[in-house]
Order: sequence, then structure tokens, then C-alpha cells
Amino acid sequence: MQYWRLSRLLVELTHSRADGSYRKQLAQLSKTQLLILDDWGLEPLQAAQRNDLLELMDDRYGK
Repeated sequence: MQYWRLSRLLVELTHSRADGSYRKQLAQLSKTQLLILDDWGLEPLQAAQRNDLLELMDDRYGK
């Protein structure tokens, strides 16, 4: 189980994209049995953030 505030997760994914560990971070998140994203919808998402969230949800779909 992992708990993330959505804003912090998106910042972490942005940093992982910059340092080259983005795919590894997504793979780790997709293997987590339960992923809790809190504080969803408190602020508008930028295009890159929406894409990161879509990638994450797509990797987890059906698990």
C-alpha cells in the first residue's frame, strides 16, 4: 500500500522524468497493490501532469 498526496506524486514524477527514472517510478507504482491518491482536484492539472496520471492509471488498469 502507498499513500500519496496527488500534488506531491506529480512533483515526484516530474523529477523522475528529469533524472531518467520515470519508467522505473511508474513500474514501481503499478506494482503497488493499493495506491491511495489524496487531495485530488484541489488545483487544475497541467497537460504533463494529466499525461502522467493517465500513464499511471493505464498501467494499473485491471490489476
